Amino acid sequence: MVDRKGIVIYFQNKKAIKVIKELNVNVSYVNEAGRYLTGYCNTEDFPTIKKELKKHKLIRKVDESLVEMPDIGL
Repeated sequence: MVDRKGIVIYFQNKKAIKVIKELNVNVSYVNEAGRYLTGYCNTEDFPTIKKELKKHKLIRKVDESLVEMPDIGL
């Protein structure tokens, strides 16, 4: 079973989307007008991804999604 964690990322510029995808965040929705996106990542990678994103100057805020992700059997 692969545990997933939902993530909500607020960004300043669309260029940040490329940086987010490079950190193994699977993007599911991008709202360019509101400048945020939702996605998911592995639960064990979440703390390191969150720390790396907070360091980046194009990222305004990183939140954990409140919606529970179902377990995916792989």
